[in-house]
Amino acid sequence: MPEISSPRPALALTALIFGHFLNHFYAYVFLASMIIMRLPGNLNLTDSQVGLLGTIQMLVFAVFSIVVGIVGDKWLKSKTIFIPIGILFMSLHLFVAAYATSMTLLIVSSVVVGFGAAFYHPVAYAAIADLYEKKKGLTMAMNAAIGMIGTSITPGLVVSMDKLMGWRNFFILFGIIGLGLTVFIFFSMNYLISYRFTSEEIEEKEQIMNKMKTSGRIKHWFRTEFVLIITFSIIICLFYSSFRTGIFKITNQWLSIIFVDMYSYSEINAGWITTVILIVGGLTAIVGGIVSDKYTTSITMLISLGGSAIILLLLFISGESLPGFLVIMLYFIFIAFLYFSATAGTKYVAENVPQGSRSTGISLLFAFPSILGGFFPWMFGLVKENIDNTWSIGFLSLLAIIGTFAAFTLYVRDRKLGKTKKSKEILQI
Repeated sequence: MPEISSPRPALALTALIFGHFLNHFYAYVFLASMIIMRLPGNLNLTDSQVGLLGTIQMLVFAVFSIVVGIVGDKWLKSKTIFIPIGILFMSLHLFVAAYATSMTLLIVSSVVVGFGAAFYHPVAYAAIADLYEKKKGLTMAMNAAIGMIGTSITPGLVVSMDKLMGWRNFFILFGIIGLGLTVFIFFSMNYLISYRFTSEEIEEKEQIMNKMKTSGRIKHWFRTEFVLIITFSIIICLFYSSFRTGIFKITNQWLSIIFVDMYSYSEINAGWITTVILIVGGLTAIVGGIVSDKYTTSITMLISLGGSAIILLLLFISGESLPGFLVIMLYFIFIAFLYFSATAGTKYVAENVPQGSRSTGISLLFAFPSILGGFFPWMFGLVKENIDNTWSIGFLSLLAIIGTFAAFTLYVRDRKLGKTKKSKEILQI
């Protein structure tokens, strides 16, 4: 398997985690701004249009994540240049959105940011797993938690910056900042991380290339990769991640809007309430990572979506009648459960896919759920627009219940294999 080295592994992990923060911030700032951009005084968007923009971003992300994962396993240099490339494109989408006056440019912006977002997860998560092979749960959880902080700060920041300078000027300012950070991340990645094939791997690749024509090499690669990756547990994990991803994307895009439309909060209050809920709730990702290092990862999955389903059902049954403080408390608990399994799917794939195919396996994890789950934000908007707000929460409950059944299937499998508890290890980074 390819060898990874770093002069300062802890600093390399820090750089990867910072890259995740930037990836999430720039991926979600556009969708978080919908709370302002949708208003009649701005672009006057319907709920279905808001949902459609989230769906487009996810579908583009899904398609290109597969490409990034495949290239990431075969072209080792990609592991140090793909992350800054992604930040570059995600910065550029803000310039497009800043001058949008209709859905056309908003769609272009969604396509660009989805393309840029695809460059991070397959190569970065594989690199983290390679650097900290026996501490994947904790290190991936730390990475996820900081990435989610990037997501979490966007609602509060958007409503505040809109008051200060207007959302269009805010987009231009942070687009410029993103271009500068692209250069910083590029030099950091190339100094701190290096990969190389072993001499045996190089010799094996040369023999395969000499024996087969180009078309034969492609068929051989696909046949080998899919035998390694597509197993029963991975298939169920992909379906679990599809429903969790759908809930995650809907929540990050719609939560502040839900507070405005269902519970009559102002935009500024809704934005900051959402930010606090997401930041505090996101810290449970670290707890979930520690648990998954001690027990089977499927337990983390089951607790996460099972708890989310219960809270969402309570919110659905209660409708819009709950007092404000209780609404906030329930959404705090819901997000805490949801984020508990922030890296569970990624870790499960890393545990069950050979190291040399991790980027491909992780790309599949982000691609397939984003294709299936990509339609859920749009569907959520359609339900909210054409039925009512309460039934949109019912739709979220349904996604959580289906995902819980998938997690339970994985847990039963792990229990039969005697994998429910792992050996104790001292967690050191």
